[in-house]
Amino acid sequence: MNRTLIASILMVASGFANAGLSFVPSATENRTEVFDVAGFPAFAVGSAVPVGQLVTSELGTATFTYLGQESGYINSLHLPNGSNLFESNAIGTSISLLVTALGVVPFSFREIVSPALASAANGGPWSPNTSIGLIGQNMNVLGNNYSFVLGYNDSAGLANLGDWDDFAVGVNFASPAPEPGTYGMLVAGLGLLGWVGRRRKQ
Repeated sequence: MNRTLIASILMVASGFANAGLSFVPSATENRTEVFDVAGFPAFAVGSAVPVGQLVTSELGTATFTYLGQESGYINSLHLPNGSNLFESNAIGTSISLLVTALGVVPFSFREIVSPALASAANGGPWSPNTSIGLIGQNMNVLGNNYSFVLGYNDSAGLANLGDWDDFAVGVNFASPAPEPGTYGMLVAGLGLLGWVGRRRKQ
């Protein structure tokens, strides 16, 4: 009975902690340059990169952390609440967004190509030769863990610049704490398991 009870508690706890964030690929590309941002593995030329969008099946808070860049252009990340990450920020700088709708997590990468501006919106339009790629999942970078690490490619499709290291961010997601009623149901369920276990012993 003790094992069953412990397993049930762990299952419920993992359900609360498991945010519904996922990356939905629209295509798979190959790097034509080494991914060489400091603190990352050196992903080799020819390695695959899923490109697509980040979506959520839960409401909560998405946190974006700047992890570095390797680009000749000026790139940045923008949230609809007005928060931004720039190349001038210190590595490890974070901004957050309260996600109030299921589906695509709203953010965009932008690139200044003087005098024009290019961008890739998550789940929205991408300027020609730009894309959002999945660098890693459940990844440790510079001593911190990220559910997803995304890279912006400010010139995807150009044979000498396909590396997705032009602006890298780590993304974590936290669901809101369960309502008090949820805890009540959890306690009632655990009590029922305990009662069933005692009856079986008798």
